[in-house]
Amino acid sequence: MASLKDRRLWGYRMVDVAEVVGAVEDDLTALLARLRASGDVADEAMAEFLGSFLGNLAARGSTGAVNVMIRLPLLVHAAETGDPAGGRPAAVVHLLWWAAARYLDDLADGGPEIRADPARFNAGILAALGVGSHLPIRLVGEVGVPDATKVAALAELSRGWLDGISGQLLDYSARPAGATVASVLASYAGKTGAPYAMATAMAACLAGADPGRVDRWRDVGRRFGVLRQLTNDQRDLVTGRDEDIRNGAATFLVMLLLDGVPAAQRSALLALYASAATSAAARAEFKMRLTAPENLRSYHGRVDGMLAEVHGALHTLGGAQPYTAALHALIDEAMLAFPLPAAG
Repeated sequence: MASLKDRRLWGYRMVDVAEVVGAVEDDLTALLARLRASGDVADEAMAEFLGSFLGNLAARGSTGAVNVMIRLPLLVHAAETGDPAGGRPAAVVHLLWWAAARYLDDLADGGPEIRADPARFNAGILAALGVGSHLPIRLVGEVGVPDATKVAALAELSRGWLDGISGQLLDYSARPAGATVASVLASYAGKTGAPYAMATAMAACLAGADPGRVDRWRDVGRRFGVLRQLTNDQRDLVTGRDEDIRNGAATFLVMLLLDGVPAAQRSALLALYASAATSAAARAEFKMRLTAPENLRSYHGRVDGMLAEVHGALHTLGGAQPYTAALHALIDEAMLAFPLPAAG
């Protein structure tokens, strides 16, 4: 398979998509202003929550990821209709979903200090629920499309939330000793695949695609979301944060390592991994094993296969050029972030 860099398609004029990305950012600014001016307590709480989320993106180094979140539904809508602008509501909903999900995930990962102010803690949860679910319902209801299309789009929002919750619950209960490569991928398909599936399927709904094509777009989004979770795992290792190792997470790379050794070695690795929570030396040793050439060789082979499957599914969908080519490029571009070393 050609390298990712060889597959990037920069020759297309995508000025209109760049302009629509800017329009989505304008939509968010207008939404904030509208919430702040409404005089409603819930709207004001959601405005504060959303403003904080948008303000923290640069600090978290997440602006590139947000750009991917916005462009994906725009390009899906454009692939169906030749016009990216109709995908703006799906792009806004996608961002609202992630604003809520990231906050709730931070709460789940946080220690007692995050609950030190019960009033603020509880207000944040309520605001997250409003921003991620009820505010998107309001926005979809205002889109100028037939009622049947609105119903279909809202069904994708509901499916995305429920599938995402299922994946996150699997993640909470996953432990390296009992997890498998398959169970981890199932968790990824929910907690990260589901929102990307929602974004692609909702954009296809708004474009007037038939149910069969909506199903196929949802599949592309879910597959892409799994790859985005793998990139997130890579970021943790490449940047040296090593939070997954500190937390003893059952990541895809960890499970490949554990599944690739005999039972006696597996027990020793699990013991080493448990020590990594409190021991810098254990963390360093486990990370060295995790990124050893033989494990990376298995990892890259599996990820390259998943990437090829996404491109294959996207290719069979077809659609309007140059937008389908730009979707292929977007997928490759997103996978270039935080690469792990080549295997040997």
